[in-house]
Amino acid sequence: MNSKIYAIMKKEILHIWRDPLSLIMALGMPMILIFLFGYAITLDIENVKITVCDHDKTKQSREYLNSFSSSGYFSILKVTDNDKELLRTLDDGSAKAGLIIPAGFGEGLSRNKTVQVQAMTDGSEANSTNVVMGYIRGISYLYSGNLTLEAMNKTGISKIKNVPGLAPGIKVFYNQEMKSRNFIIPGLIAVIMSVIMAILTSLTIVREKEKGTFEQLIVTPVKPHEVMIGKIIPYWVLGMLDMVLVVLVGTLVFRVPLNGDIILLFFMTGIFAFSGLGIGLLVSTLANTQQVANQVAMLVSFLPTFILSGFMFPVKSMPVFIQLITVFVPAKYFLVVLRGVFLKGSGLAILFWELIILTLFGVVLIVLTSVNFKKKLK
Repeated sequence: MNSKIYAIMKKEILHIWRDPLSLIMALGMPMILIFLFGYAITLDIENVKITVCDHDKTKQSREYLNSFSSSGYFSILKVTDNDKELLRTLDDGSAKAGLIIPAGFGEGLSRNKTVQVQAMTDGSEANSTNVVMGYIRGISYLYSGNLTLEAMNKTGISKIKNVPGLAPGIKVFYNQEMKSRNFIIPGLIAVIMSVIMAILTSLTIVREKEKGTFEQLIVTPVKPHEVMIGKIIPYWVLGMLDMVLVVLVGTLVFRVPLNGDIILLFFMTGIFAFSGLGIGLLVSTLANTQQVANQVAMLVSFLPTFILSGFMFPVKSMPVFIQLITVFVPAKYFLVVLRGVFLKGSGLAILFWELIILTLFGVVLIVLTSVNFKKKLK
């Protein structure tokens, strides 16, 4: 290793070692983020509280309600015959959905008539509302289908052979249990790595300015790219250590399957880390105080990764001009790598273009930072 780079690297390691707060932030923040987001963010809807207004009170209405409670998705909060009481539970938030079974429900079904059931949901949370409505439709269709089979058995129609029909065989690949956690945790790794790398390195150059050691750095015979490389290496090592901790928590605590090659995962992570380091160093060369550098680094790393990378919202569902902006978000490509290796077991042949793009991002950002860094006081 170049002796100048080694000297800068050693100096930066001493800065980190003498600043326990930075070291705690580097190792503790990823754990806080993954536990906080891992438990807080979930797209799974379970145990939905539902209030039922049963105006029929017949065997058929009780069977219909039983199909909700036995589904595992709904928990019946209250059964009443007062519509206003149902609406009150929706207003105060104690129930997420309401179901009104009209009088004559059982009699209408006995006569093979279509009966209208009123379902209501709290639409203040649009995503969960769509899921809940889908559950209600599915349970109602299944109940209706069972009634149709019973009617066919009574008339003998079901005994006829070779009745045409469609029986779809559905097989889910990569996330057979359909757990949102398996989808979210790999994405969290991209968020954590982006934020940690950018925030830590955003303080390097500006710290020199605030402590008055920047003058010493200027008078040394060190080239800008040597300064950049020497300052990057310690934080790159810290980032890879964070990756080890996050992967261990993701696989052992949250039980996310790791189906791919772990060596490929860490290799691609090491490439991606240079993008976050480059962003942080670029911010550090432009900022004049650590407070400003910290805030800007958080802004340019967290928001694009969280919103524009596809972590929470599919990129293809965004407007075209927003999709064009996402092209310049490195985490978008790293997210493909993470979910590919974790869930699909993808290899380098499939992730080759992501490797090329992430490498270009890292090189461009480091070069841009080196060019922007001026060996003179501003």
